[in-house]
Amino acid sequence: MKIFCSKDALLSGVNSVQRAVSSKNTLSVLQGILIIAEQQSLQFAATDLEMGIRCEVPAQVTEDGTMVVPAKLFTEVVRKLPDTMITLEERDKTITICYEQSEIVLNGYDPEEFPLLPDLIDPISFTLPTIIFKNMIRQTVFSCAIEENRPVFTGTLLQIEGSSIRLVATDTHRLAYSIAKIPNQEESQFSGIIPAKTLSEIYRLLHDEDEVLKISSSETQVVFQFGTIYLVSRLIEGQFPNYKQVIPQTCETKVNLSVKSFLEAVERASLLSRDKSGANIIRINVEKNELRIDQTSELGKIAEQINIEMEGKDVIIAFNAKFLIDALKVIDSDYIIFELSGPFSPGVMRPLDNPNYLYLVLPVRTS
Repeated sequence: MKIFCSKDALLSGVNSVQRAVSSKNTLSVLQGILIIAEQQSLQFAATDLEMGIRCEVPAQVTEDGTMVVPAKLFTEVVRKLPDTMITLEERDKTITICYEQSEIVLNGYDPEEFPLLPDLIDPISFTLPTIIFKNMIRQTVFSCAIEENRPVFTGTLLQIEGSSIRLVATDTHRLAYSIAKIPNQEESQFSGIIPAKTLSEIYRLLHDEDEVLKISSSETQVVFQFGTIYLVSRLIEGQFPNYKQVIPQTCETKVNLSVKSFLEAVERASLLSRDKSGANIIRINVEKNELRIDQTSELGKIAEQINIEMEGKDVIIAFNAKFLIDALKVIDSDYIIFELSGPFSPGVMRPLDNPNYLYLVLPVRTS
């Protein structure tokens, strides 16, 4: 195998696939990146057997071939190469990188041992604008659980019902829900739990110039295709909880308030709300068209006051400050409706001008 390629093209290839490289798998070949040279292009691929990514970059191929390079070392070498034409040559599992009057030789892996990324058989497929899905990921994926003792909560539920696409994420303390219309979509049904890592990676790789995203799915896997990227991921096995049951249909108190004012007040109050246990709890008092956060700790005290419009009962309620901040940072509207029903019921945030998003957060019981 022999190819000529720019440093930028090589860097684009390794940057696109490197997050799928396995860091803890016992198969040493999975610590490598597969590079296939054919038809005047280089195809890069990596997988940890849970998620796989492949992409294509332009190159001048004088001799077709396949090699598996050590991912971490190859990526670091490419980043430090001069900005010039690079020659890659593979002979007996060694890779020679030539540039200017210099060369580097790396030991590679046997390409025969590298698992191929699967193509789905008879998948359900649809396309939608990149910008829609990217925003849906941003507004939901942060609500996934980090601990893996209950795997279904470490992913986001993707549902297709007719011409609607829905993402729902919860870690049992909070829930984020986003729904959108799929343009020109025929009636179809799908439901699967996508690992948070997969969605975070798609968010990182999606560019606004990738106008259309194609999503294909089978019972156990899902594939995302955009630009020159092909990303395949397993679906998480298990039953996602019935999220519709936990979203309150009525409320006792409706608060209309500025996202910016609320976010800034909560952020300031959270600085003084950390106690010895590491908890970050703030208490909110809603009464007489006013929202107050009065916080006292061993660090000092703060009194925040925001003018609001409210309907219904006065209420005093406590929340984990981080859970409020996470949501307020991804809501694009200027104002939200914050629905409350007493100190022990969940609060629900809805953007004033967007009926397609909601965020539910459980309160914290305080003495």
